[in-house]
Amino acid sequence: MPINSLLGFEDFLVLDSADYYLLDNPDLPNTIILTDHLGGFDSNYSNRLFDKLKKPYTIITQMKLDEKVQSRYPHLDLVYSHVINEQITHTHFDGYQGGPELNYKNFVCSFNGWPHVGRQLLVSALNKFGYYNKFYTSKNHAVAGNQIDGHISTLSDNARFDLKFFDCTDSFNNKENSFGWVQYDHKNNIYNLEKKLTESFLHIVSETMSTSYCPFITEKVFYSVVTKGLFLAYGQPNWHAYFKTAYGFKLYNNLFDYRFDSIRNPVSRLIELLTMISKFSRLTPFEWHDLYLLELENIEYNYDHYRSKDYLNNLKMLDNTSNV
Repeated sequence: MPINSLLGFEDFLVLDSADYYLLDNPDLPNTIILTDHLGGFDSNYSNRLFDKLKKPYTIITQMKLDEKVQSRYPHLDLVYSHVINEQITHTHFDGYQGGPELNYKNFVCSFNGWPHVGRQLLVSALNKFGYYNKFYTSKNHAVAGNQIDGHISTLSDNARFDLKFFDCTDSFNNKENSFGWVQYDHKNNIYNLEKKLTESFLHIVSETMSTSYCPFITEKVFYSVVTKGLFLAYGQPNWHAYFKTAYGFKLYNNLFDYRFDSIRNPVSRLIELLTMISKFSRLTPFEWHDLYLLELENIEYNYDHYRSKDYLNNLKMLDNTSNV
């Protein structure tokens, strides 16, 4: 169903990430629907797209934005819509009937598509920590090693220290490693990835725009939910807290220490995430499975919460399109 039919608007513009450049047009309708990641937000909650909009507009997004963003752009009416969020993000696995049984052979899997800066940092750090397995972690980008160095120097609060935890070599970073990934084709990609998920103790969700400062939940976490696996996300600050409170899913507190989630700096947050899981890295597959059973009740809850679409009731409570 078209977005305008769902929301009841007639005069509006819908832009996804490929079309954000159209905001340079001075003749825009009063209502603009912006889907996807919005290009991210810096530590001051500034956004380069919103910076372009000098006149009053109603901006409808699939992201529930922090009140600090609204305060920074008082001339914009920033509106969240659960309808857009569901239609664009959360319907990919409706026809998926479940994956293979757990059969642990690998510690970490992670799937890294479009080369946002956070994904470049994630695979570089995974390799440095010894967690990168080319059969279970994809890397659909190739960059120069000094590019990783440059990202850390720009983003880190303590680059000299933090650089020690990343592989900045050309020999690793300048090679792609793909599993037949097709961008946006999640309903088919799940069949390419289900075995890698069920053979890995932990899925590190490589979230879109993890170097941004506003939580943004995409479909990527649901690869683990529908295959009943353990996951942690390299996302924005408080990504996991938002996933719990806004969506109603449960975290795996019996196993994981989520203090890393509140660290604002993206480099420090990644290092603390990988440091936290290091205690699991030397365990046997049998021990991994025993730990999995400690979270089985929460894993089943998350699976049912997604399949029943009960999480949408949580998202509806955030919705403010009715005020438009």
